[in-house]
Amino acid sequence: MEKRQDQLIREMDDALTLYLVEIKEENDRFIKELTKVKQTELKNNEINESTLAKMEKVEEKEPSQKSSVDNANQQPAVETKTYIPKMKVENAYKKQKAMTVKQKDSQDFQKEVENQGENNKSSLPDFEQKVLNLHQEGKTIDEIAKITQKGKTEIELLIKFHA
Repeated sequence: MEKRQDQLIREMDDALTLYLVEIKEENDRFIKELTKVKQTELKNNEINESTLAKMEKVEEKEPSQKSSVDNANQQPAVETKTYIPKMKVENAYKKQKAMTVKQKDSQDFQKEVENQGENNKSSLPDFEQKVLNLHQEGKTIDEIAKITQKGKTEIELLIKFHA
């Protein structure tokens, strides 16, 4: 009996050890992928910063060249433009487009539901329409049953069905 328990303990210990080793290997792989992503982001940022720096240098040169022209023509200086990375602009555009599509879809859905509700009311048989109108007027189920000469249960079910 003790031998069996010792064997089970060893098997459990081996299984847990193996599982921990697999988790560690997966974590190491994940860390490597994250460092690769960080490196590419840093490279992209460096590229963006270098282009931004180049643009700033060009903008610094242009106003000094234009200032003499501006003084001669007495025109205001050109406004400097801020540089926004293309990826940020693209992501913002996609988010905005998705939001407008969702809003249009929800508005279209609401209109369809309203139209269906109006169509359903107008397409009801005269009897059902009469019962629903009486109910909306505040009549009780007993009163509606007497007016229409139908059973209380039938009126009750009809009202519940259309509620």
